[in-house]
Amino acid sequence: AMRNTSRRGDITELEVMTALARRGGTLLRPVSNATRYDVLIDNEDGTFTRVQCKTGRLRRGCVVFGACSVSGHTTRHKRYHGQVDAFGVHCPQTGETYLVPMNELSSLTTVVYLRVVPAKNGQQRRVRLAAKYVIGGRPLSEGRGSPPGATAPRP
Repeated sequence: AMRNTSRRGDITELEVMTALARRGGTLLRPVSNATRYDVLIDNEDGTFTRVQCKTGRLRRGCVVFGACSVSGHTTRHKRYHGQVDAFGVHCPQTGETYLVPMNELSSLTTVVYLRVVPAKNGQQRRVRLAAKYVIGGRPLSEGRGSPPGATAPRP
């Protein structure tokens, strides 16, 4: 059976936007699908946070997602550095949505791991804990993992 990646991507975008909207974000969508980002957070100070939405998969205690794209025309990875400010990631298996700032990722990163359960060997250094990035109970201005400049709308 063929996977419907377009439907999965649409659902992920809606989940990310819903989580951001619940946290008080003012959101904008580009008219064109040719942009590298899927949604903008209006920081209401004249700046915007560009968010690329990705579907995460639970693998070996981590939410895993690709931090690059691969075109059907070439097998080369195209990274998002300089083109997006954060990844909005929805993982159907955990039911959580995460906001991962680009400035916390290396420019060479192609796959990101967000640890959901502690490592069996106790490793803590160079581990990204998923809980830090959950778009959850705090406004974006106080968010865990919010990109710089991503703030909740002013009243």
